[in-house]
Amino acid sequence: MTTHAQLPHHSVWPTTRWRQLALRLGRQLGLIPEQAPVVPPTRRQQLLAAQDRRRAEQRRAAELARGHR
Repeated sequence: MTTHAQLPHHSVWPTTRWRQLALRLGRQLGLIPEQAPVVPPTRRQQLLAAQDRRRAEQRRAAELARGHR
């Protein structure tokens, strides 16, 4: 049993709207850089970015190895 009132799950203010307002306020206050993404990256985007970083590191390592011979 809960002691608080059960609020309906649907909200008049969608979460994306709250996030946009929070980002705008943070930018105005100088807490968030202007180029910060409005929507956080998805898990797939994070994995692809990590893969790209690893490939770039491997490429740099290979170029350095070739250059030192």
